Amino acid sequence: MIREDWAQNGMTMVPQSAVIRAWIGDPPYLFAVPDLTKFSDKHRSADVDAARYIAPETATRKVFDIADLARLEREDKVIDHAVVVLHPFDEPDLDVLRRAVDADSVARLFVLAWAPIDMVRTWLDGRGAVNLHTGATAGQDPLMVAAAKLMVNEEYNGLSSGIGKTVVVELVCAFRVAGYPPDADNWLGAYFAAGGTFRHAASVKKLVTEIKAGTKHRVPRRYRDNIFEIIKAQVESDLTEAQEGPEGEADG
Repeated sequence: MIREDWAQNGMTMVPQSAVIRAWIGDPPYLFAVPDLTKFSDKHRSADVDAARYIAPETATRKVFDIADLARLEREDKVIDHAVVVLHPFDEPDLDVLRRAVDADSVARLFVLAWAPIDMVRTWLDGRGAVNLHTGATAGQDPLMVAAAKLMVNEEYNGLSSGIGKTVVVELVCAFRVAGYPPDADNWLGAYFAAGGTFRHAASVKKLVTEIKAGTKHRVPRRYRDNIFEIIKAQVESDLTEAQEGPEGEADG
């Protein structure tokens, strides 16, 4: 949920917090915040404000740093309870969340994001999270996800230059020719759905934004002119196989 959807000019914090409580379940309420040292009235913390509405009774709250979630993966542990993450923004914290989800270290995760433009919101959409404000899940185009997987395959070399940059630029341009506008938000959603990391998401966003603005990137050829058709054919073939099942018969 986005903070402005939660608050709506100070009018809906109580009912929206009730929606959140209904989703996360019974107390104790576990809150992961960017900086525990600033979780106080002294700092006029927006995190404190949100926590008070979501869990009105102080005794039901347990608050810790987002960074602490990293220990779960290292120690092969799982929090079998919902975790409420308040206003994550910095890349290290976002990567901790991504790794915790990838490792199934948390049973359930609710994120209150600052704004619609925050990278964490796009990551949540890409991972198929439910928006508790609308009740909807953002769907990702399977062809874009398949293309994004090719980008993810090049992350080890980076995506801002070299082969990584070539892959991003050629694929986005090929899809634009096929009728897919170079929209950074849509491509980032597909990129995160494909397993992309926050470390390289900024490079993808920058390149797609430049392509949309008309920037001509000089990159060597890596794919055939019909790469879009190749990806489409592979996705359709995979979908057909999945529908037919292992025995080649359609599932009922």
